[in-house]
Amino acid sequence: MDGFVCVRVVQMHGADLELFQFQRQLTWAAVFLNADGTIYGRYGSRSERRGMKDNDKDISLEGFKKALEGALELHKGFPANKAALAGKRGPAPLAKTVEKLPAAPPEEAKPARAGDHGCIHCHQVQDWEALSVWKSGKPVPDKLLWPYPMPDALGLTLDIRERATVSSVAEGSPAARAGFQAGDRIVALDGQPVISIADVQWVLHQAPEPFTLKCEVDRGGRKVSVELALSEGWRRKGNFASSLSLGWTLRMQLAGMKCDALSPDEKKRLGLGEDALAFRIGEITPEYVKRRNNSARKLGLKKGDVITEVDGRTSSMTETELLAYLAQQKKPGEKLSLTYLRGGESRQVELDLP
Repeated sequence: MDGFVCVRVVQMHGADLELFQFQRQLTWAAVFLNADGTIYGRYGSRSERRGMKDNDKDISLEGFKKALEGALELHKGFPANKAALAGKRGPAPLAKTVEKLPAAPPEEAKPARAGDHGCIHCHQVQDWEALSVWKSGKPVPDKLLWPYPMPDALGLTLDIRERATVSSVAEGSPAARAGFQAGDRIVALDGQPVISIADVQWVLHQAPEPFTLKCEVDRGGRKVSVELALSEGWRRKGNFASSLSLGWTLRMQLAGMKCDALSPDEKKRLGLGEDALAFRIGEITPEYVKRRNNSARKLGLKKGDVITEVDGRTSSMTETELLAYLAQQKKPGEKLSLTYLRGGESRQVELDLP
């Protein structure tokens, strides 16, 4: 750490969203910067919401130390390597600061003052970005719903104790078809030097679809080039409903309820086919949630009701797919047609979207 000037940012009030672009659904993150704003890399990964006992599953002190070492190596090569680092700065954000996001609640986004205990959390930035797009009447893009995908979605598991080293490759996966092997250390992706799993996520996050990602790996001291094919919609394999807050925000503010997909056995007991749509309502948005869709409560929907049809759709879907449908195919003020079972009786309602 002696080679760094360490700056700790504990909340997002006034933070430059153009400079500080990273996976928001995290407990903490590190951005390695040159004094002129050039980014050497990032550290901090989280594949899904985790409890206190396992929230370090995707990070380690060993991996952080090696990312620090990698950043110092890149610093020694600066400015000769500046062109290769340009891609580590992302496109212009929706707003320069979080306070200027249209969906940022005024009471929470007000400027911080000395002595205030209020805090804008990192995860709230992503939540408000997604809501800002939706409230404008536009579909929320995949990049906001499934941001910074873990390489596991492509069959590539990386060792959290190393920079970006492959520990295993899933058989039949895009990574396997590309020719990745256990032990490969990813040196560069799309021309960008890589020093952490978070750096891999950054490149995957920014990549268009479909796309062929050019990769440079170190395989036992030998440089090997690999091409990784990204198909249209590949990142949709992720489960944002279980993320730190995005899933919670969308279910509370758009759906107004939490829905749990039924297992095949549960469907069978209800006389439903294995591929039938079936959600059990696990919770109606509590009244203490200030910004909520109260329509489900007003319609009389209850915990335990089983939804079997959504806007005429009867095929199986996950809660993530349901929330994505609301965020990408429905607009503010529209209605959502629902058919549900209660006590063996089928009922129909129309849910109002906010």
